[in-house]
Amino acid sequence: MDWDKARAQALKVLGDGAEVPDLPEAVLKANKSFKSANDEFKAAREACEAKLLEVDDANAAFLNAVQQFRARVEKNDFKLDAKKDAKKIQAAQKGLTAEIDLGVKELQSNDKVLGDLDKHMIQLGKYKQSSSMI
Repeated sequence: MDWDKARAQALKVLGDGAEVPDLPEAVLKANKSFKSANDEFKAAREACEAKLLEVDDANAAFLNAVQQFRARVEKNDFKLDAKKDAKKIQAAQKGLTAEIDLGVKELQSNDKVLGDLDKHMIQLGKYKQSSSMI
């Protein structure tokens, strides 16, 4: 809304001798404060989106590295004789991969949470606050 245009139209309608008030200083000051806070919010949201992307990328790289490590552990003979020490090797592999799997689950959970958070960030990006009434 443009107060000056609305005021001019009201004066036309009211005719000579009519007075329509200007916007008070308190409204102008509050509008300026609102614009500033709104701009700061937008900048903070954009910075948060960038940081979320960083965290998401780091989580994906971490998950990939852990999964690759798991594959190596799963095939590792721990410098023992694969035929002679098969039971020990399998027991060690089982225990170690079980522990690694806990980490994988945690990182996969992170991935889901980060995906959900990204959806919320997208919604914040769609939030369009009117910049001003004047």
